[in-house]
Amino acid sequence: MNKKITEIYNAMIQRTKFTDEISREMEKKLKELLKKEESQMEPLEYEQYRNKLFEAVSIAEEAGFVKGFRYAVLLMAECFVSDDMAVKQ
Repeated sequence: MNKKITEIYNAMIQRTKFTDEISREMEKKLKELLKKEESQMEPLEYEQYRNKLFEAVSIAEEAGFVKGFRYAVLLMAECFVSDDMAVKQ
């Protein structure tokens, strides 16, 4: 199931204007967090470090989407079950 949700994320959600705005904001915040490291590291070392952090954030974004999607579906299913039970009473 997670594979299909991940496919939805990669094919559709990740490339929308809304997520582009979120990504730009996340990138801005990461750069602010890394200012100290940038001044203390060699350029190549800093670039590799920064890239690893961006990769970790990307993985976390995808995992958050999958978890949120699953939670929303479970919530929707619970609402339908509740509605169905109310109708039968």
